[in-house]
Parts: sequence; C-alpha cells; structure tokens
Amino acid sequence: MDIEQITILFLVMVFVAAEIYRALRSTRGTIVALDNTGLGELAPMFAVRVRLEEGREIDANLNFCTACIGRLKIGDDVRVCASRNGYVADLPWFRRKRCSTNSAENNRLCRSRTIS
Repeated sequence: MDIEQITILFLVMVFVAAEIYRALRSTRGTIVALDNTGLGELAPMFAVRVRLEEGREIDANLNFCTACIGRLKIGDDVRVCASRNGYVADLPWFRRKRCSTNSAENNRLCRSRTIS
C-alpha cells in the first residue's frame, strides 16, 4: 500500500466512526414548523421546530444546504443532535416511514414507486 491508499483508508475510517458516534447520540424527530425570517441566503442556518419521538417539541437549527438537498418540509423526519450551540437537525440515514397513501402524494420518491 502506498501513502495515498493509506490516507484514503484512514479518512474513510474517521468518517464512519464519526457517523456512528453521531447516530448513537442522536434522536429522531419530525419537523412541525419552519421559521422563515426572510433573510434568505444571508444566514447559513434557520430555525425549525421539531417534535421528538418522546413527544417533546424543541427548537433546532437546520442548515440551508441540508434543507435543500433533502427537500425538507413540515412533516419530514430528521435526525436531531445536541451540540454546544443547541440542537442541530440533519437528514436521517434511513427513512422511518414507508410510502403510504397520504405521503405518496407529497413525496417525490413515493410517487415514482406508485406510478408503475
């Protein structure tokens, strides 16, 4: 093995370890409200209200890039992690809900499965 392969292997191991650590410390929740302050692209994050699995509602920060990539909206599942600056919402690794008749109308991935 040369130094490039060792470096790539090391970086992949660090990424996997960090994601496992975050998965063990996070909890799932559902977005119940979006805070649109009207700042647009000036602020890198915006606030969302998340209902955790245990029923408690918290305020969390959501990165604009994460919201756009995941096309997040009210009712979508998120992974919530506690940080020094409060809670941070992130995309879950696996979706909890399957495509039902209610979510099939709103979810692009469900629509592509049910059209056939």
